[in-house]
Amino acid sequence: MNTPYRITPYPQRTLKREKTTLSNGSSDNSKEPVKVFCRIRPLKEDEDTSCILLVSPTVLSLNTPSDPKYPSQRQLHCQFNQIFTSYATQKEVFDFVAMPLLQDLLKGKNALLLSYGVTGSGKTYTLSGEPNNPGIMPRCIDTLFNTIDEFQAPKFMIKPDKMNGFEIQAENDAVKDRLFENRANAKTLSKQSKKGSGDQLHYINDEIRIKDIDENNLYAVFVSYIEIYNNTVFDLLDESNGKPLQSKILREDAQKNMYVNGVVEIEVKSADEAFEILNSGQKRKRMGHTLLNSESSRSHSVFNIRLVQVEQIAHNSEGDPMVPDSNIIKVSQLSLVDLAGSERTNRTQTTGMRLKEAGRINNSLMCLRNCLEVLRENQVTKCNKIVPYRDSRLTFLFKNFFEGYGKVEMIVCVNPSCLDYDENLQVMKFAEMTQDVKIKKPENRDTPYMRKTVKKINTPMSTTKVKSNSSFSLPKIPSFLFDVENLTEMGVTIDQIAKALKLRGSKMETNYSEYNNKVKHFRKRLCDLNEGNILNLSEIKSMKTIIKKGKQESYNLKNKIVDLETVNDSLSAKNQELQEVIRSLRCINDEKDLKINQKILEKERAKQKFAMANEKMSQELENKLRKQREHLQATMKAKENKLKKVKQILESDDPLLSQEDVETPDYDPQHTPPTTILKETQTPSKRNIQTPSARHRRSRSAGEVWLEHNSIKPIPLGTVLQPCVKKRKSLTKLTKASDITNPKQSKYCLIAQDQDTEGEIETKVYKGDIVSTCGGGAQVIFNDVELLKQKSPTESP
Repeated sequence: MNTPYRITPYPQRTLKREKTTLSNGSSDNSKEPVKVFCRIRPLKEDEDTSCILLVSPTVLSLNTPSDPKYPSQRQLHCQFNQIFTSYATQKEVFDFVAMPLLQDLLKGKNALLLSYGVTGSGKTYTLSGEPNNPGIMPRCIDTLFNTIDEFQAPKFMIKPDKMNGFEIQAENDAVKDRLFENRANAKTLSKQSKKGSGDQLHYINDEIRIKDIDENNLYAVFVSYIEIYNNTVFDLLDESNGKPLQSKILREDAQKNMYVNGVVEIEVKSADEAFEILNSGQKRKRMGHTLLNSESSRSHSVFNIRLVQVEQIAHNSEGDPMVPDSNIIKVSQLSLVDLAGSERTNRTQTTGMRLKEAGRINNSLMCLRNCLEVLRENQVTKCNKIVPYRDSRLTFLFKNFFEGYGKVEMIVCVNPSCLDYDENLQVMKFAEMTQDVKIKKPENRDTPYMRKTVKKINTPMSTTKVKSNSSFSLPKIPSFLFDVENLTEMGVTIDQIAKALKLRGSKMETNYSEYNNKVKHFRKRLCDLNEGNILNLSEIKSMKTIIKKGKQESYNLKNKIVDLETVNDSLSAKNQELQEVIRSLRCINDEKDLKINQKILEKERAKQKFAMANEKMSQELENKLRKQREHLQATMKAKENKLKKVKQILESDDPLLSQEDVETPDYDPQHTPPTTILKETQTPSKRNIQTPSARHRRSRSAGEVWLEHNSIKPIPLGTVLQPCVKKRKSLTKLTKASDITNPKQSKYCLIAQDQDTEGEIETKVYKGDIVSTCGGGAQVIFNDVELLKQKSPTESP
């Protein structure tokens, strides 16, 4: 992205200036500091202010933003080997950072390039770029193949040995591998033609070449692509046929170098092949969406380019290939690492799996920082602390680089927005600390993968011509022409022949002794090989036994799997049947719940109706009782007045009692019973007073007939506590006077039902006597109330 970057002047204010002191050199010439570069990405459209000012091409100033949460304003000056602003193009970054590493790669040296920064700062863009504006990785591939295109070794002549090394295989084996690859490519092309053209990336090639290379060597390029996700190593080139990627382990080879065991390492012969592999690996790379970056890398990705160099095979004068005395394989490696961005969860608002990924990323970056801090402390204080490489797969994989295996460089990507000030401050501190770390120069160490390997040439024995070794050659006998006439001249020639014969004799003795020594040495080697062969045979035998045992176990496990699958099928069928039963029972349960709810609603409605009717009946009953109470009070008052009059008469001395002295009390002929009338008789000699006659009561022999008044339909209680009424007449409403004035009826009862405070039904029976009045009517005098109520025998008092 070539969007111009606007550097805004920082407002004038009083600032506390701080300057970091970086060690740029050391008296120890065997070590060199880690080179750290900085690249500033352009501001986004919604970001107006910048917290970074460019002081010089190698120094920048990190300024505190004008925000209330930063009480003190200060400037932090940070120094780098080179600073690239947003005006810098991808080509400028490649020429300054990656081109020296690529030149060292062709010279057999190793290099590691790390891209570091917070999420969304442009690390992936710097390394990968775009098809029309490629980054470091595509430019490295194009430049490498532009340089070695004419000097590449035949494919499959050099083959990985699966132990982080390489070997030269026979020509017949290489031809077989090439035929197998052609068939596989044909199948792949047919599949792609059926599916349609793929989205293969094609980057612009600048045709850049590196001139100073050894043209006497043959070159082979091998690439691999891995990622470290949640502190686990995965191979992005592993063709697992749609299955999830399997985790890989780290191992140490014979030269104590770390490598990924079982990683897929592919030999490429052109830049397009390498781009195809790079594109397929990036598709499997784990990406995620966060608030700060829509395509955030959730893992550390490592793209390895290994260059293998071998000496060209010589030919004799007849054109037949010859095996040189020794052949050296030289291996160099360039690792391009795209580190996942550090992030703060309070800004990205990540949860769940994204939160776990962010924690693992921050932990691995913290482990990288701890390792560099221990390295710097060991160099400054001359101590020998253990560097915690094993705390993370990232540091454990590249520990050889920090111990002098190759050159280490880092490019720090920075977002100049004021919102990223806290993150940028931590990045600057990490960059400062990294530049203080010194690493041994790679030229002071032996190249790890220097090996002597005999080249195998598959040619018939009859046509193979091997150049004789010069150590067994004999001096030539000078040729001469025998001439009798010139014996003087022949004497000189004979002397020369004699000297040559003596030299040949001494040379033959030397050759004979050397030959005997070589025979002994060869015999010793044969014996060693025979012993090794015997050991290998015994090991092969034991391995065959183990393999046979493993096959038997595998066969048994397959049988168990078949049995378990059968059981699983039966259980699945039973499970389906039970699921159907469960569904039917749930339907029945739902229907019953619906009916229960309907009954509960009906019960609630009945309770409401009953409460309303009970309230209405209780009001009517209270009115009747009030009226009867008033009537009884009036009757009692009349009786009291009558008794007073009678007492006055009895106590009076007047022999004559006038009829006016006894007055009949007032009464209501409809509701009050007839009062007793006193009959008086007068004689001249004696006063006779007749007592009032007793109330007329019916004979019990005639039987009691009850008038049962049910204003509401009572609820049967289902108990023995029921009113015992043998003869009764039941009615619900008194509509006429004859209902109560019937002379056959002598008892009256009123049944009422109500709910108490506990919700139980309470039945009350109001009993009374029916008394006739003098006016031909009747009245009811209540004399008893019966209460019927049920209680539980276990109820607490």
